[in-house]
Amino acid sequence: MTIEFVPEKVLTFADFKRRFDYDEDRLYALLFKRNQELIGIRREKFAVRNLKKIFRATFKLVPKIGFQAMSLRDLLAETGLSMGGVYLTITNKDNIAIIVKDAVTLVCEDIVERARSESDPALALEILVKGYLYSSLLLQPWFHFLYFETRSLPLKHQDDSKNLERSQAAELERLISQLQGEIDQDYPADFLATMVLTMVQERYLKPWKYKQPASTIDEYADNCLRLVHCSV
Repeated sequence: MTIEFVPEKVLTFADFKRRFDYDEDRLYALLFKRNQELIGIRREKFAVRNLKKIFRATFKLVPKIGFQAMSLRDLLAETGLSMGGVYLTITNKDNIAIIVKDAVTLVCEDIVERARSESDPALALEILVKGYLYSSLLLQPWFHFLYFETRSLPLKHQDDSKNLERSQAAELERLISQLQGEIDQDYPADFLATMVLTMVQERYLKPWKYKQPASTIDEYADNCLRLVHCSV
């Protein structure tokens, strides 16, 4: 059974960006509130200011030298903060990776919640796929870091990061299964879910490839969805 895919025009990247709840200031404020035990500064204004500098520096340094090789001295040089400013904000380097994991988890769980509020599985799938694509484009350094630096997390947090990807695939599989119904399919739902998630990751892992894209991010998203609908 093939269901014709007609994209919801309201779910464009431009509209998503306007409604995105995690612009830089709000994201850092949320991360400060959610990770009080990891952040030494108690005053939000100063903590958010320092967090911005530390994470911007991290996302600049890590692609060049790797997270394992990055030292707090590197952060001092890149941020311009004092040693006390860095140590008080991020009490140890592991906390940087843990907070990145928390940010990506927060955004992905919000997308899943929005998709689950829709009773129509086709629309829910569109919300999920476009939500993953658009948010990972807007927060590309965060998603990119977590993908490559999950190994740098403490073991418990490594499991959390892996489980986040498993839960993304499981949610996609659940919706694709609903679209497939009871009819035997050429492609299992779990395979299609993995394929979709891989296409999402392609965009944020290889930004260099899409600096001058042959298609817009909206066209890319619609093509991902169209491929799924042609396969169910």
